[in-house]
Amino acid sequence: MSLVLGVIGFVWYLTGRARIGGFQAEGRRVKAAGVLLMLPVMLTLTLLNAYLPSAVQINAAETVRTLFIITMLELSAVCAALGCARIVLLDPPGSPRLPGLLGQLQREARLERLAYPQMGILPNPLVVRRPRLKRQPPRDVMTLAEAACYLGVREAEVLRLIDEGKLPAARDHDAYKIARSQLDALR
Repeated sequence: MSLVLGVIGFVWYLTGRARIGGFQAEGRRVKAAGVLLMLPVMLTLTLLNAYLPSAVQINAAETVRTLFIITMLELSAVCAALGCARIVLLDPPGSPRLPGLLGQLQREARLERLAYPQMGILPNPLVVRRPRLKRQPPRDVMTLAEAACYLGVREAEVLRLIDEGKLPAARDHDAYKIARSQLDALR
């Protein structure tokens, strides 16, 4: 797991760009997040090199215990790195303030979020907020698509009704114009 994050972090550090679903970022924040994602792999390799050779020389039980401790430390480091990288990149509402350089990068993310609220970045970058459409009153004369929406059927069904003569419609070049009164009578 930490190896995958390390590779992603290395790519982010080299390119300075990150793209996750609909979220995109670039610059210093992405490089810092890349370094944060590489830390668990570096920690794991350091611990393996430092403690595993001596544990192997003692006995198998000591080797298993050492591997278990290193794995737990790796898991903790992965969780901490993911959390800090998320805060540095997104600065979600309610997140703790980070110290030092990470805090500066977090403030940059906050200012960007406030400057571009239309981006719709939520605490989870994989969730996309869609704007709500205002419902407008139906027009007196509708197109084929508007008539289908008004009746709650597909456009093919409206075309079938026009072809069968059950729904009167005027032809305007390559489009149909349908009176709302005719649609109301059909309902």
